Amino acid sequence: GDEFDLIRKLLPSDEYSSLSLVGIDHSKSAIDEARRRFPEENVTFYAHDINDLASLNPGQFDLIITIGTLQSTTLDFKPLFASLVQNYLAPDGAMIIGFPNCRWMDGEMIYGAKPPNYPYAEMSILIKDVYYCKKYLQQKKFRVTVTGKDYLFLTATKISSR
Repeated sequence: GDEFDLIRKLLPSDEYSSLSLVGIDHSKSAIDEARRRFPEENVTFYAHDINDLASLNPGQFDLIITIGTLQSTTLDFKPLFASLVQNYLAPDGAMIIGFPNCRWMDGEMIYGAKPPNYPYAEMSILIKDVYYCKKYLQQKKFRVTVTGKDYLFLTATKISSR
């Protein structure tokens, strides 16, 4: 629910309460904590596997925010990402995707990820995923930017046809 906390802090309370916010996480304890932090009626949380969003049928969203979720080893990245765009993003919707670019090891921040069969961290997997998302969204007529450091943030907004 950290993203919701930022939204709640940035918006006037009447504007915040007019939004319909949905959070999904596989961890029931994380969802229980989020429900405690956000008791508002306009916020709904589901403890659910995002590999099976179809059974949840959450509808379409004007904004999808996913921070550090899509790189989980339990997910099939490309099909899940395409499904989010095709099935759950409203036609004029926007996305914010946070790709973790670091991890903590023995109190030290290490950039990149340690791929299998490498004795050190490197960034090719991260770059491949970011590039895939960028190209995919550009083909769907989105304006895409990539910024960040500890996390790389890909933001995508629909290019107006006017």
